[in-house]
Amino acid sequence: MRKRPLWIIAVLLLGTAAALWGATKVGWGADHQLTSGFDALALLSLASLLGVFAVGGWARRMLGAVIAAAGVFVCWQGIATSGPWHLMSGRGLALLGGLLFLAAGLLIVRNATTLPTMGAKYQLANTRGRSGDPHQDMWDDLSHGQDPTGDQR
Repeated sequence: MRKRPLWIIAVLLLGTAAALWGATKVGWGADHQLTSGFDALALLSLASLLGVFAVGGWARRMLGAVIAAAGVFVCWQGIATSGPWHLMSGRGLALLGGLLFLAAGLLIVRNATTLPTMGAKYQLANTRGRSGDPHQDMWDDLSHGQDPTGDQR
């Protein structure tokens, strides 16, 4: 179980949400109409954080690909629009958010099969043998749908 990349992904997605939300609150120089779109993308990054914990396997890879594509889109918007080029401008924060989004998506795709998922603790309990502890074995039997009071051992 590799927990470190999961926390890195969580921090990247939270940073993405903060940067994109911040991009909607500061000036872009010229009249800029993408701020509501960046609000939606900030919410997407928060929803993606929940999705990373909830899904696994190929669904997690697809989620990572969507996140990476959203990161490329945000970076393109940050580069293609007019405005000042410093980090605390709307353009700079959008570019930062896009890079964080892209990095999180690529990490998710790369580590999709090794990241822990919700409920993985219960799936692992089904694969192990008898523990020798009668109380633990009784609960394991119940998890497997067996009646621990009968002679099914």
